[in-house]
Amino acid sequence: MQAVIFDMDGTLIDTERVSQAAWRRAAQDFRIEIPERILHAFVGCSIPNAMKMIDDKFGDPAFTERLFNRRHEIFDATWEDELELKPGAAEAVAAVRERGLAVALATSSVRDRAITSMERLGLMELFDDAVFDEDIEHHKPAPDVYLVAADHLGVEPTRCVTVEDSFNGVRAGAAAGMRTIMVPDYNEPTPEIRALCAEVLTTLHELPAALDRLKTPNV
Repeated sequence: MQAVIFDMDGTLIDTERVSQAAWRRAAQDFRIEIPERILHAFVGCSIPNAMKMIDDKFGDPAFTERLFNRRHEIFDATWEDELELKPGAAEAVAAVRERGLAVALATSSVRDRAITSMERLGLMELFDDAVFDEDIEHHKPAPDVYLVAADHLGVEPTRCVTVEDSFNGVRAGAAAGMRTIMVPDYNEPTPEIRALCAEVLTTLHELPAALDRLKTPNV
């Protein structure tokens, strides 16, 4: 193991709570109900894929665009005041650095918003590198974001560990050939997802011990 690569939304920062609240308020504004299965599927999902889910449910692309615009308005009005670190986030990143490992951020969020969030919460300076939406072609569950992060660090993917909260993030880490530690946020892992994980933790406070368990002489 030479590097640890962290997801951001739902892993380091409690964005899913704010995002889900924005979706529910937007749905109320349009007097609709978004099924729970779709709200759960939005976690770790790219915007195009999320829009397709709403298209498939309501059958009106113009309505989908209006709904997404309203959700973005609500989120933009609340995210700076309401976002918080996930428990143990700062300590987990610091523990990686203390072990002499490289550390990178790999997020599908756009660069400006991600950097603003990370800097406001005091995390950005702890990372050796970061990869954002603008840096990748295919979103999770494709492995692009993790492969680009490993390349930026100059580390082989098989020598990286990813830290994720979402199903698509776990799938992306596995597809990149990396060992993945999951800290579930909104969705508990299914048997399929659990099988792709090297470890499933309750909080990031458990990450240092998990990293020590994953150390082996040939990694």
